[in-house]
Amino acid sequence: MGGMESHEEAYEKARRNVDYVEISREAREEVVLKRFKIIGYDEDIPGLVAHHPAGPSGKLLLFLHGLGGSKQDVLYLESFVEKLGFSIMAVDARGHGERKLDLENIKPELIIEYLSKTIVDNRLAIDIAFRNHWVEEGKLILAGASMGGILGGVVAGVDRRISGAALYVPGGDLVEIISESSVPMLVELRSKIPPQLLSLIKPVLAQVDPINYIDKVSPRPLLIQLGKYDDIVPFKNGMRLFEKAREPKRLVLHESGHSIPFDKAVEETVNWLRESLPHLFA
Repeated sequence: MGGMESHEEAYEKARRNVDYVEISREAREEVVLKRFKIIGYDEDIPGLVAHHPAGPSGKLLLFLHGLGGSKQDVLYLESFVEKLGFSIMAVDARGHGERKLDLENIKPELIIEYLSKTIVDNRLAIDIAFRNHWVEEGKLILAGASMGGILGGVVAGVDRRISGAALYVPGGDLVEIISESSVPMLVELRSKIPPQLLSLIKPVLAQVDPINYIDKVSPRPLLIQLGKYDDIVPFKNGMRLFEKAREPKRLVLHESGHSIPFDKAVEETVNWLRESLPHLFA
């Protein structure tokens, strides 16, 4: 566990070896869906990209899904393709979607490795997007929800190709989140880890904790949306992450728990994009 290479080292090694294979293509009325795999890293990375029927515009939204979700969740953001001309893309996090594993019975150290490798996988997906001309410089937006918001805070901090980040119900200080979250899987995990051991793994969790990266998103714009009554990723941890971030940053609070109102969250995101990155709408 102590000898695990950092996600930055892993990415630098992997990026030289990866390639892209298209699995299928489906033309719908408003979008063209492509399923693909990124090959050449330690395991294949299943992905999905959706373009406007007219083809990629150069604007791309990379979405990181939440715990128990999958790359399919990016299709909830199809309005970005239909109304705003973006392409949208996602990959399955480790242990999710086509890579699904029983996360309840997994060793705690493997969870940390999966989080770290999911960060790498998303950066490799950015490489593929540039290589395939799905995105142009200055036009890549990252969006992440819950676990995806947590990992998205790390990805946006380390990867300067991202022009702005919108994080939904994320949080900082992973040890505290694991200690206090009401998520059944984390409650189960806590029962297996003595409290003193939890504080010992803090240094190992540090490299996947957005609290250590979120200030590096600046000077690029950041939007964080939180539910005031969230006990899944506790509200105070979302606020702590926002406070650690630097300007330009915007906070939107919803009168909700972890499930913030979807339409309102999307509307706030579009307003923020128009104001922060007007060149995307020129």
